[in-house]
Amino acid sequence: MHVRDETCGAGAAGGVTSSDTGPRTESPRGDSSDFDGPESLLDLVRRRGLGAQDSIVERIDAAIDRTADHGDLGSLFTTRAIALQGQGDATESAVAASRAVAFLVSAGRIEDAAFSSALAAIFLDQSGKPIDAIDRAVDALVLLEGVDTVAVDGRLAMSGVRAALALSGFFMRLSAFDLAVELGRRAFLAGELDGAPFDSIAYSFGYICVEAANVSDDVARRKQYVGEAVAAADWLATHGLDEVSRSMLAGGLRAETHHVISGRSSGMDDCEHLYLHAAEDLVAWHRLVRGTDALLDGRHDDAIALLDAAIPGLEASSDNHCVVRALRRRSQARVLAGDVVGAFEDASDLAERVRGWQVAQVGRLAHQLARRADLERSTTELRRLAERLADDVDTDAMTGVSSRRWLERHLDELARSDDSGATLMLDVDLFKIVNDTYGHHVGDEVLGVMGSILREETDDAALARFGGEEFVVVLPGLDDHHAHETAERIRRRVESHEWDTVAPGLRLTVSVGVSAGRLRDVRRLLISADEALLDAKRRGRNRTTSALARLFD
Repeated sequence: MHVRDETCGAGAAGGVTSSDTGPRTESPRGDSSDFDGPESLLDLVRRRGLGAQDSIVERIDAAIDRTADHGDLGSLFTTRAIALQGQGDATESAVAASRAVAFLVSAGRIEDAAFSSALAAIFLDQSGKPIDAIDRAVDALVLLEGVDTVAVDGRLAMSGVRAALALSGFFMRLSAFDLAVELGRRAFLAGELDGAPFDSIAYSFGYICVEAANVSDDVARRKQYVGEAVAAADWLATHGLDEVSRSMLAGGLRAETHHVISGRSSGMDDCEHLYLHAAEDLVAWHRLVRGTDALLDGRHDDAIALLDAAIPGLEASSDNHCVVRALRRRSQARVLAGDVVGAFEDASDLAERVRGWQVAQVGRLAHQLARRADLERSTTELRRLAERLADDVDTDAMTGVSSRRWLERHLDELARSDDSGATLMLDVDLFKIVNDTYGHHVGDEVLGVMGSILREETDDAALARFGGEEFVVVLPGLDDHHAHETAERIRRRVESHEWDTVAPGLRLTVSVGVSAGRLRDVRRLLISADEALLDAKRRGRNRTTSALARLFD
């Protein structure tokens, strides 16, 4: 299923570029007071729902580009992941959610990081990368276990609840029901927190317990699952915020538990009048329950009609367990209604799905995953995870060179040095045309190749992506002449590179500005190098200009 609004708290953001002559500032980030904040953007995304418009994503990207605080950056990347969900390919959502984790850990917001890691697992799974998804899910488990919950009577805070709920759904899809129920229970028990969207939490927990009960062969465990599902249904019936919760969700869960216990019809209400007010995946699930109820009541035609209506919605929500149940029930109903051909088609479809799905194998994998998570739930492993994520913050995911944030810290260190050196500012000429002509995916690949070239040509120099298509190189110990030679070597390497391998007909050049002096004035040197870079562009691009030479022009 899609990550619901109620469970939501959002490499660098792909495609964020600047033009050749775009403004540059002395400070690492502009004042963000004039731009959207993380909370307002998240609220906007939630109100728009799935498939947020491109303009919203552009506003999020603008806020990311102007924000220095790691906690805010983590929130913005999480918001970006949520805004992009439901648009087909979940790859961009997965990248954004993964980037969020590093910033949130760096800011000490561990529960928020656990939620973003859980989101990344879900989106990676949707992108067809199950191994990466499992790694992120384990990260989320480790982070969640590292949370100090004493301050709230041993219960998770809201972001921890969201993380537990997202992980619960993820592990349910892997058939790791014990772990799924355990995580769902943690979210359910935290429901008294002010502001918790508890209707969704209670329903999700009950729903997972019902699915666990439907597949369990252990009588005692099945009874436990049913009892927990009934508790969730009772809460919804008593405390639900509206009739969708109090009648449709509570009634559906109670009917499900009745079916598991007795194998008989429960005589549930149809709640058709509430379907206009409920999410599509909830309506599909409720129709499945009603179809099962009709089948057990001997109303075979009604069962077929309800299951016909339910299956497309269940498939759209990626709920394999419910799809299997629906196909099995419809096959049974068709046999009893005399439609042998239709029953055979359902049985064949079911066999193919189960074979591809391989529930038992995935279940064993999930068991091993849980074992691995147990081994990693320690302070040592959490520290290792935090260190790895901190490395992610210091590296620009797209180019593989150091990030702007790493550069800012390094410049502070250099400013305390008595050494001399040089700085280079490099910019890919007419990069906007590359994006407009070939597409942003080619632009992203170009930046990746640029990162490789620069790493090879600058050896141990301090190299970082400054923003968009602009890079900074700091060369300790080099004077203006030798720094100019380095810049020219890079420029010629880029000009001669076989860019046809990236896109047919593609040709690229760079312009470089050079400035040398005392490294204690490194920020002033960068400003001088930037001015020399602009001069190189004004003179026709694909050239190197030094700040020293400009003094004698």
